[in-house]
Parts: sequence; C-alpha cells; structure tokens
Amino acid sequence: MSKTPSRIYIVTRKDATNPRLVRATSQPQALRHVALDEYNVDIPTQDELISATTSGVTVEIATTPDV
Repeated sequence: MSKTPSRIYIVTRKDATNPRLVRATSQPQALRHVALDEYNVDIPTQDELISATTSGVTVEIATTPDV
C-alpha cells in the first residue's frame, strides 16, 4: 500500500442507498474512483445531441473546479 496518508471515505449516490467504501487520499479521488465505475463521459455525436435535446434534456453548466 502507498505511504501517502489516506483514509476511508463512504461514497453514496444521492438517489441510492448502496454505499461504497473507498480508501483514498482525498474526497475527489474517492468520488472519481466511484464515478468512473458507474458513468461514462464522452463527446456526443450530432444525432445524440438532437435526440437528447428533443427529449427535453437540457445542457448543464459545470460550476465546480476540475479535480
């Protein structure tokens, strides 16, 4: 195990009750670990953009700093 100080974080989705226990050096690292397991992030195709917006999906503006 790394010598960098770490602690265990509990990470839960706001709409779910299944917690994840993650040993990490920071909260952003713990969240990223869980998010990468649960979500994909890609650049949408034009067809995906059209489909999403016509289905009522709106563009969200990310306001938190990159981690």
